[in-house]
Amino acid sequence: MPNTLQHRYHLQLEQYWNSLRGTRPFPLESEVNPDEISDLWPSCFLVSIDDVTRRVGYRYSYLGEELIKAYGEDANHPDTVLRLLAAANAPMARKFDEVVKYGKPVIDESTFINLKHLDIKYRTCLLPLGTGDGMVTHVLGCMRWRAY
Repeated sequence: MPNTLQHRYHLQLEQYWNSLRGTRPFPLESEVNPDEISDLWPSCFLVSIDDVTRRVGYRYSYLGEELIKAYGEDANHPDTVLRLLAAANAPMARKFDEVVKYGKPVIDESTFINLKHLDIKYRTCLLPLGTGDGMVTHVLGCMRWRAY
């Protein structure tokens, strides 16, 4: 595997996730400590899976500053989160569906056009978090990207 920052971030997050889960299918959301992955955290996101998700779609519980930049916004802009949610793409939602259905990590590579009309190429690692009985309650992800 290439030794790039992009790949290292995904490997680091997956190694952290594996250390938390031990022999379980996946760790609990409450076990994730942002301080333990502080170098990755600005490139991470957390998606909640709950009754609201079933009615209106996936929603971000946390969205790192680096991801806000990928979408073409300033982290201090008051409409950022709303715009990001409105700009959510169907292919990414299908990847969330896959993580929820199978309870396994998923890697996704694709592109999108951000709010500044730049072509963003990204690689995302999606990891399930959930309950002790095997139900996925959150998706933890890390996205590395470049603008073209």
